[in-house]
Amino acid sequence: MARVLWFSIETPDRDGQGGQRRQFHQIRELGRLGHDVTVLTPHGSQPSASIREVARVVRVRTAIRGRGASWGNRRLRRLFLQGGWDAVIVSHIESARLLPHPDSVPVPVLVDVHNVMSRWHETRGERRQADEAREAEDAVVSHVDAVTTCSEVELRRLLTAHPEAAGRSFAAPLGVDPAEWTDRPLSRDEPVVALFGSWGWHPNAQGLAWFAREVWPAVRALFPGARAEVAGATGDGLDLPDGMTSVGRVPDLAAFLARATVVAVPVRDGVGGAVKFAEALASGAAVIATADGANAFGETPAFVSDDAHAWATWIADRLEHRREEPAPAAGRAFALSELTWRRAVLPLHAWLSSHAPRDGAHPTPSSEGQQQYA
Repeated sequence: MARVLWFSIETPDRDGQGGQRRQFHQIRELGRLGHDVTVLTPHGSQPSASIREVARVVRVRTAIRGRGASWGNRRLRRLFLQGGWDAVIVSHIESARLLPHPDSVPVPVLVDVHNVMSRWHETRGERRQADEAREAEDAVVSHVDAVTTCSEVELRRLLTAHPEAAGRSFAAPLGVDPAEWTDRPLSRDEPVVALFGSWGWHPNAQGLAWFAREVWPAVRALFPGARAEVAGATGDGLDLPDGMTSVGRVPDLAAFLARATVVAVPVRDGVGGAVKFAEALASGAAVIATADGANAFGETPAFVSDDAHAWATWIADRLEHRREEPAPAAGRAFALSELTWRRAVLPLHAWLSSHAPRDGAHPTPSSEGQQQYA
């Protein structure tokens, strides 16, 4: 199998935000499949305890210089070019800006762009931000050996914006960890709708505001006893209507969701696909999502709509007949069999395996590359 250098300015973390969790599970599963992964990440306040359980970790002090940063950072180059790797995986465009120019690297380089931000800014009418994002994407996509996105939807967007990536790009999808979603009693005693997420992220914040403003009052009109509980910091400026309560960060997400009849995933004006949609399915509750919330996946046992009235009617009906709702809902079995991280990581595994040496030899550093970009 391959010796892999994995670089990210966002430290992979089992208990972190969506992108950090995705990286943690990808790295862990690659290790279980036999790859030897070393994680290179900047020194800082982001915790590294969980990723150290599954991979070798090297932390370096470095300056992250923002959107205008060019290829390379001297504090990283020596580690990056010292050799011994069969392949390099870079998470995020922002991470790629800090590394040596890919043309100088003697092994294949893959960059996971996650989401095509240029397209997102375009749809929002943010021309300057779209141009900056496209310039950054161009600089990466035109030089690396492979590009991945977090969903097939984002892959199509990538190829529309950057057709030169055709033939060397693929989706590395999202998943769930069955060990985090073990069997437990699922209560339908109270008419609870659960929402969870990182509400500071614009698509999530927009979705929560839409749910509170357009969906929830209609739910309460149809079923006055309905309650909604929102896990995660909601931030300032959002007044929750009657029947909606913010509970902050919860220590056990699976236990929190086990009390819900419905888990709602309202993502508006979004990019990529939310890890939380797969986790919502794994919870065993009935799941409702917007198209943007479910766009990382194809057909799933969830109700998907962008219509506020349809949301309110569906939720109220589930709550009214909650004791007749199957527990767990069909989405749980689907998620735990079809959406596992082991399955999700297979495209990365296949790419790395194609670059693993057959005779056990490993490449040596490129002295020419070191001189050119030192």
